Amino acid sequence: MTERPCTVSEVTQAVRQTLETAFPPLWVIGELSGYTQAASGHRYFTLKDESCQLRCVMWRSHRPSGFEPEAGMQVLARGRVTVYERSGQYQLNTTQLFQAGVGRQQLALEELKHRLMAEGLFDEARKRPLPAYPQSIGVVTSQTGAAIRDILQVLGRRFPGVRVVLRPALVQGEGAGEDIAQGIAELNAYGRVDVLIVGRGGGAAEDLAAFNTEAVVRAVHTSEIPVISAVGHEIDFTLTDLAADCRAPTPSAAAELAVRDGAELKAELAKLEQRSYDTLIRLLEENEGLLDAYRESYGLRRVDDLVFQNMQRVDELQKDLHTGVRRIYEARVGACRGLSAQLGTLSPLSVLDRGYSLTQRLEDGAVVQDAGVLSAGDRLRVRFAMGEAMCTVDEVVQDQDGI
Repeated sequence: MTERPCTVSEVTQAVRQTLETAFPPLWVIGELSGYTQAASGHRYFTLKDESCQLRCVMWRSHRPSGFEPEAGMQVLARGRVTVYERSGQYQLNTTQLFQAGVGRQQLALEELKHRLMAEGLFDEARKRPLPAYPQSIGVVTSQTGAAIRDILQVLGRRFPGVRVVLRPALVQGEGAGEDIAQGIAELNAYGRVDVLIVGRGGGAAEDLAAFNTEAVVRAVHTSEIPVISAVGHEIDFTLTDLAADCRAPTPSAAAELAVRDGAELKAELAKLEQRSYDTLIRLLEENEGLLDAYRESYGLRRVDDLVFQNMQRVDELQKDLHTGVRRIYEARVGACRGLSAQLGTLSPLSVLDRGYSLTQRLEDGAVVQDAGVLSAGDRLRVRFAMGEAMCTVDEVVQDQDGI
């Protein structure tokens, strides 16, 4: 069976689909030639080497990074291979364009970025909110640079008295990344700061290289204290910006993010104080009106009447209690007196009042009823109605009927 002829468009579209599927986004290095920029803002150019050339387009939503392209330059381009259907030519839709030397650095930076991103170091979910009212702010930057001066000036203006702990660090050149990472670790070990500002003033890409190092990114990621990245550049992000809890475009902006404006805070507090006062006065006035209304109601008047009546009843009960207790007391006193009189008549001592006496032997206290139990020389106690006498027996005389 004869195959159906394909149109040119069908062939071109099939080639385009095959190319775009077979080639993921890639980096291409070559010599720049035929570079032009259309009125629309789109850029067209060619990359070539000793034997081949590749047509390229960069849409106006993208732009070369950090240089002005010129013919003859060695450049590094990143993009996706596709086909421009109208002419049937394949081309590279370019999204990034660097000079070759810088481009290799950028390529290494992109590889580091993707590796750290895969580890989760840039995840938005792990980023922490900044403390609302920090009492102490740690800063990792150069002690002689403009960054620390700008930070101190802004903090002094917005929130005077906030404590600043500076850990001086190298911010560019050899060993800068390791020194910055060590500074972050030292302030974490110190512990008495609420938020960290890590950064420097503006500079060229090579000046900011320390903030794209793996050591600094990992130090920011592992910091137990929230970190504000304050690298002074507006356009591009460093890896430190991506790892930090908050990114500020400049050190001054970082200081503004770290503390609230004290004057605004005082004004808010004054408004809240006035609002609270007004609310309290309104509630007091409303309650006073309610109280007056309740005071005039029968229910409250009845309560007052019940209270007064019960107070009167308490007085009456108290009077009755006093009278009853007095009556019981007097009855008990009378009974006691009667019993005492009866007891007195029964007491042997009452006989003494009729002229009799009670004799006891002093030796053992025995009552003497019979003179026969006594001997001459015995000591006696003789008790009378009034007083007593100590006596000595001179002679014992028996009754006439005694033996």
